[in-house]
Amino acid sequence: MSKDNAGQVLFQVAEHFRSTSLSVDESKLLAFQLLTWAHLSAKGRLDASVTIDTALAQGGVEGLLSVLKKLFWQPGALGMAFFNATRYVEQANDAVFAALKTVKYLVDGGVFERFSPVDVAGDLIGDTFEGFDVPVELARLMKDIAVGEATRAVYLPWETSGQLVGVLMDQPDLRVHAEAHLGSQVAALLAVFRAAPTDVAPNDPLRAPAAVHGGHLERFDTTLSIPPMGMAGGVDDVVMQDIYSRFPVVKASVTGLMVQHIAAQTRGIAAIVVPNGFLFSSGKDRDVREYLLKKGWVEAVIALPNGIFQSSGLGTSMLVLNTQAHHRRVGFVDASLPHFRVSMGKGRVSLQNTGLVVEFCRQLRVESDIQAAAGRQEEGPYTQAVSLEAILDNDATLDVGRYVIPEQQREAQARMETLPTATLEEVVRILIPIPNRDRGVNATEGVEALEVGAADLPSAGYIRSPEKSVSVRLATKRSGDAMDIFLRPRDVLLVVKGTVGKIGIVPDNVPPPGDGGWIAGQSFVVLRGAKPGVDLRGLGLWLRSKMGQQVLDGIKTGATIPMMSISTLRKLKVFALNAPLTEAAVEILEQEEELQWQIESLQDKQAGIAEDFWKELLAQLQQADKDQNTP
Repeated sequence: MSKDNAGQVLFQVAEHFRSTSLSVDESKLLAFQLLTWAHLSAKGRLDASVTIDTALAQGGVEGLLSVLKKLFWQPGALGMAFFNATRYVEQANDAVFAALKTVKYLVDGGVFERFSPVDVAGDLIGDTFEGFDVPVELARLMKDIAVGEATRAVYLPWETSGQLVGVLMDQPDLRVHAEAHLGSQVAALLAVFRAAPTDVAPNDPLRAPAAVHGGHLERFDTTLSIPPMGMAGGVDDVVMQDIYSRFPVVKASVTGLMVQHIAAQTRGIAAIVVPNGFLFSSGKDRDVREYLLKKGWVEAVIALPNGIFQSSGLGTSMLVLNTQAHHRRVGFVDASLPHFRVSMGKGRVSLQNTGLVVEFCRQLRVESDIQAAAGRQEEGPYTQAVSLEAILDNDATLDVGRYVIPEQQREAQARMETLPTATLEEVVRILIPIPNRDRGVNATEGVEALEVGAADLPSAGYIRSPEKSVSVRLATKRSGDAMDIFLRPRDVLLVVKGTVGKIGIVPDNVPPPGDGGWIAGQSFVVLRGAKPGVDLRGLGLWLRSKMGQQVLDGIKTGATIPMMSISTLRKLKVFALNAPLTEAAVEILEQEEELQWQIESLQDKQAGIAEDFWKELLAQLQQADKDQNTP
């Protein structure tokens, strides 16, 4: 079918409502409802009592409203498709008859033989998903990855956009079951065009799944889903009241519960768009990831570009599950790279070159039973295949950025294999800064300290004296010393949130713990020698080097707000400097410090030259003025 000029169809009908009280969106929706009504009537797919001709025969707006009310009370997607149609017709009043004349002309002329209903609906599709506009190229990629020749039934939970129903329009033999809380009118309108059975149930899939038969959940061949994002809680009762054994990991985030629900209703491939935080966060989400990995269900993770959802900058990825497989490795694709995206202007991007992604996923599916060696495999600029063992050792992290890494990082990792190394936890104690609840307290409750922030870290030498003063409470600790919150000489500070990887080295002349002491800001962790007397300045200098930064880049997660997992940081392999190398590194650090002081001194002198000039000039002018006014 042609796509050219398909958008003009809706415009021709909606144009008749310009002078009415209908909004632009309401006008377009009513236009598509009328086109759908006329098409179903012409194809004999409606009972004679609710056809458009029956409504017109009754005469006047009241006749239309009478039949539309009957149409609304039809079961399933048909009734849902015409929700609010009576209200729109009342607002349009007599303008609806001019619109119907155009509708009849278009439908009788075979408009839906020339254009797909999806293309006629145009921008009605994809923009109704709770703030997310679902792009067609993303929906099509999900379909291409998950729907195969053997697929007979497809599940679409949380389908409020209509886009996923739309991309299945060219799959006439597929049975489709969509669910959305309060329903989806656009999805229902498209559903009634399909010849194969297509249900759109107004259910919340998490609280009240609709596809239940004989007391058991129906399991579908394929699931496509873009669940709601940003829901923080309020679903504890879902787990308590579940009678379908959907949640092996009971204590899960909302996203974790949604993913488990989808897995429970899928007996094949599921393509799910999830927020990136679900892929790397610790705690509840980690437990869900570990469960899915150990089951062997995780087939691939595909990072999506920021800007793919025009109305949200939330970082997202596509999680591909295969509940019929036992994958021993997981494929990762970074589709956020320039090769896969094209700018559409105003921060919006579109996917391109997705054939590579589909082929990579299919190859993984073919090889799902092949034993995979440990470590990374099939390294490339866009894709990686990583063994299950390596991922589990990596805190079950599924963040694509941890595995699909630039060539420079791969070279740094290769160089590390030739060096003596130790895990960071073997060399240092990792201390967490004082929590916010113990900061900013009344002076009578705490002590005054100076807080080191990321802006206080120089690119060379030691940390200078911070300027931010904060009152902190010395809380009693279950283990260790409450004074550990204060920085000690030769501590190393590492930023783990925000400007991740930035390094600072504490000088020997840092004030002692207590009033006037230094503390680390919330975005840091403090690296302190595992044993008394351990000099970490060499380690700090190496972490600040190009090679050290490349190693740290390898454990970054998150695109919107980069961060590092503490558990992953503990296992990070670092260069194990011996005593001579440490001494040499300290000498370099001292040279850096000396040069830094010289640079700052020269900068002060440089600034002073100009300042002294203006002061001298002003003094001369004032003196000249004084001399001139002296009799």
